[in-house]
Amino acid sequence: MTGFLLFRFFDVLKPWPISWCDRHIHGGFGIMIDDVLAGFLAFACLQGLLVWLG
Repeated sequence: MTGFLLFRFFDVLKPWPISWCDRHIHGGFGIMIDDVLAGFLAFACLQGLLVWLG
C-alpha cells in the first residue's frame, strides 16, 4: 500500500527528472517512462525507509 501511495505521489507531483521527461519525451514512450521513473522513485523511498527503520 505504501509503495502505491508513493508511486501516485510522485506520478502526480512530477518532481525532477519526471517533469523533464514529461515535457521533453513525447508519444507513448514519454507516457511510459514517466510512470517508470515514478515507480523507481517510490522504490528508492521504500528502500530508504527499510534501511532507516532497520
